[in-house]
Amino acid sequence: MARNRPQPRGFSLIEVVVSISILGIMLILLQAVVRSGVLIRTSKNQGIALSIARNELESLRADGYAALPPSGSFPDALVSTLPEATTTLTVADFNAKTKEVTAEVAWQDAGSAASSTVSLSTLITQTGGLQ
Repeated sequence: MARNRPQPRGFSLIEVVVSISILGIMLILLQAVVRSGVLIRTSKNQGIALSIARNELESLRADGYAALPPSGSFPDALVSTLPEATTTLTVADFNAKTKEVTAEVAWQDAGSAASSTVSLSTLITQTGGLQ
């Protein structure tokens, strides 16, 4: 006569280890997705800031030495797309016939206490070429 064995209740150690491993892998993948989203947003903001600074310097170079404005902030339509962004233009004497112009864009990245900055510089001369 065969004895009826009671069915075991609960989970075996192997089942618990496998399910914890699967959950761990899923959490690691979720963290990677979240981090990649932050990196994509940061990269996008850097690209926008670089475009703002480059456009300002190209505009100033096109206008020429005589039309250089004083140092201060400068307007740009893209500034509103960056979180808490500010722009700064610095015009300084490089030598008697040359000015050094620096365009800086700073913004606050979401979820970060630190601000980010992009800064570009160029030289603009009275005669149209470096001497």
